[in-house]
Amino acid sequence: MTDLETGDPVPGIAEIELATASTPLRRAAGRLEAVLPPGWRVDIVDGPGAKGSDRDAVLRVVMPGA
Repeated sequence: MTDLETGDPVPGIAEIELATASTPLRRAAGRLEAVLPPGWRVDIVDGPGAKGSDRDAVLRVVMPGA
C-alpha cells in the first residue's frame, strides 16, 4: 500500500500484503495443514541452497511440542 500524497510505501502495510499474498507454495502449505492432525503446522522456509545462490523455499511440517 502506498501513501496517497507521497506515493511512498506505508511502513508495515507492505509486509502484511507480502505475508498474505497467495502463491502456489502458500496454497500448498494451506492444503497440507488442513489435513494434518490438530496442533501440527506447516512453515515455509528458505531452502538449503549454497550461499550466494538462488534459494528455493521449502515446506516444513512441524509436529506439536517441537
